[in-house]
Amino acid sequence: MDTLDALMTRRSVRKFQDKQIPDEILDKIITVGRYAPSALGLQPWGFVVVQNQDVLNRISEYCIPIMIKGMEHAKGGMSEAFLSMIKSEGYSIYYHAPTVIMICGSISNRFKEIDCALCAENMMIAAHALGIGSCWIGSTDVAFDNQEIMAEFEISEGYGPVGTIIFGYPADVPETPEKKAPLVKWIR
Repeated sequence: MDTLDALMTRRSVRKFQDKQIPDEILDKIITVGRYAPSALGLQPWGFVVVQNQDVLNRISEYCIPIMIKGMEHAKGGMSEAFLSMIKSEGYSIYYHAPTVIMICGSISNRFKEIDCALCAENMMIAAHALGIGSCWIGSTDVAFDNQEIMAEFEISEGYGPVGTIIFGYPADVPETPEKKAPLVKWIR
């Protein structure tokens, strides 16, 4: 798979096979993430790899009621569909993925969110090229301020959570959605 293919065919995968990813592949995904550009070349990221389903279940169980409360007044098809999904029996914010990687950023780096997002994209593209599905999970952010919950992630001192990505062998890959016409202005 060439680079453009990887970029244009990657999808957010939320259904996974019950099969763990070998450490060598995860190491390669993290390494490719580390090659992302960063402001001033400071590389403000760190990683926490979680494969313990009990830990992931506890965090998911903490997040779901907060997400439901935050969406109580949601209107519209997508919001209502999402609310119905998160209320369903057995739902996990991590979609029962075998591996979750939390990307953490140096708390002293003002560009950490942008830099870690670039790192995350590299990781998701690398995963796709290696036959691994992935999806950025924004829902974990409701737990970022809870010290007890964040202790489950054993984040290194001087770092804070920026985002989480789920990884696994795809059981299903969504179709490519129709792409909107781009908003592009050329100033010459």
